[in-house]
Amino acid sequence: MNDHSLEIPGNLTLTAGAGSLPKILVESAFSRAEIYLHGAHVSHFQKHGEPPLLFMSAASEFAAGKPIRGGVPIIFPWFGPRDGHPAHGFARTTEWELIATAILPSQAVQLVLRLPSSNGYGVEFMVTVGDQLSMELRVTNTSEQPFTFENCLHTYFHIRSISDISITGLSNVHYHDNVADLIATEGHEPIRFEGEMDRVYFNTTATTEIVDPGFGRKIRIAKSGSQSTVVWNPWVAKSIRMPDFGDEEYVGMVCVESGNVADDELTLSPGDHAVLAVILSSESL
Repeated sequence: MNDHSLEIPGNLTLTAGAGSLPKILVESAFSRAEIYLHGAHVSHFQKHGEPPLLFMSAASEFAAGKPIRGGVPIIFPWFGPRDGHPAHGFARTTEWELIATAILPSQAVQLVLRLPSSNGYGVEFMVTVGDQLSMELRVTNTSEQPFTFENCLHTYFHIRSISDISITGLSNVHYHDNVADLIATEGHEPIRFEGEMDRVYFNTTATTEIVDPGFGRKIRIAKSGSQSTVVWNPWVAKSIRMPDFGDEEYVGMVCVESGNVADDELTLSPGDHAVLAVILSSESL
């Protein structure tokens, strides 16, 4: 729904984005953001005077039925592959509806999008653009049966160089390494990258931080309603195999994803709801 009545002059505008997909431009006193209705996809967030916080692939396809590569894809109602169905669910390739907008007392700009659905559940996504980027994915079971699902905010972060960053906050957490196909426990040292990494950390509500000396900043990922954290970088070989991702773009990105996947999947009783909330912030080193 491209409802111009919800625009806020000077702060929120509906326009055509890449591939002529409807896009929301947000200007706050602190930052700028872009959100596509396609997938309710946050494709850009940048505080004034800083590099962009989110990575976007220059090879991304902006087309109906195709996921956008980069930013914050919404993974729902399943994570990963599923036979006969699109990987990571259908939320990221569905056009959502913009249903509410507001300027908050803090001067942050807030908007709410809704996933069109008649499948026995309701899904809304609230984005607040200020000196932080706040996102809340709310799922409500509107059916008369229990509803089991996975969810994830598959966030791509813009960094100077993957070889120089480190990630903290996951010490002593069990994880599944999808590259080596093994279960392990993270050590005490910060996570660093020397090759492809695809790990799902389980049963953790911890705040994580990306320390990026190249950009001279630290990115903080605070979350609630989430038991899983996914850390991913495709490195060289997988980047080459991905048609919507540049061969060398892995150098400037890392995914730190918040959600509930695999053994951390959620089940809602009729009438219940679950909220996955993530707050992204940054500060100078």
